Parts: sequence; C-alpha cells; structure tokens
Amino acid sequence: MVVSLCKLLESILKNPGVKGLAYVFVFCCVWCLGAGFDLKDGRQYRKEFSTWWKEKFKAPRFPAAKTVFDYYVDFENTKFEEWNKLS
Repeated sequence: MVVSLCKLLESILKNPGVKGLAYVFVFCCVWCLGAGFDLKDGRQYRKEFSTWWKEKFKAPRFPAAKTVFDYYVDFENTKFEEWNKLS
C-alpha cells in the first residue's frame, strides 16, 4: 500500500500545475488504502471505510453526501468534486 501511495503521489505531482497538496495526499491515501474493499458476506466494506475516514480525518473534509470514492481533486478550485461532473 505504501508503494502504491508513493507511485500515485509521484504520478500526480509530476504535473507542475497541481495545487492543494493536502487534497492530493488525502485522495491518494483513500484510493491506495481503501479501494480494495468490496462487498463481502453482506457487508459493504468500502462504505464502512468511507464512513470511518470521514469520522477520523477532518481536514481536508470530504462532502458528506456520498462516499470518499465518489470524489476527485479539482486542482483549479482546490476542492473535492464528484466524478460524474467530469463528463
């Protein structure tokens, strides 16, 4: 997971226009630590991870409406934005 985190950070930070490093770091942590969770035996582990993350880590804060996996970092506005707004 640590190697994945470093690789993802490296790939994003190669872009000189990246702002909001705290957002980038949180985004990378969420995906590298929690993306492997799935539904098993009726438990939605990915959703549980999302709830846990939002309770434990307050800055930068994800919007409350959806899971942490429903957002990406909008570099221009330095905020989390829903993936569906990219299209």
